[in-house]
Amino acid sequence: MICRIYDVDGATLEQYDEVDQQFPDLPDGGRCHIAGMLDGRLQVIEVWDSREQLEAFEEKLGPAMQEANVPNPKVTEFEVHNFEATSS
Repeated sequence: MICRIYDVDGATLEQYDEVDQQFPDLPDGGRCHIAGMLDGRLQVIEVWDSREQLEAFEEKLGPAMQEANVPNPKVTEFEVHNFEATSS
């Protein structure tokens, strides 16, 4: 499992929503997607089953981000050691 944290300085929630509308459901391999603002910067956290599934989705995500004029993010990535979630 892979976790990526995207720090998108200069992006707005409106830009995020524009991109997110194109992907209403988690794609294959996507375990979780969290988005919000921190100190005026958009933060997105995702957990994926595999790097291959993540990269396949990014091929679709990139053009959508360009269309919405989303700035390039700073990306932090790490291998997940433990993942727990509830359904409530």
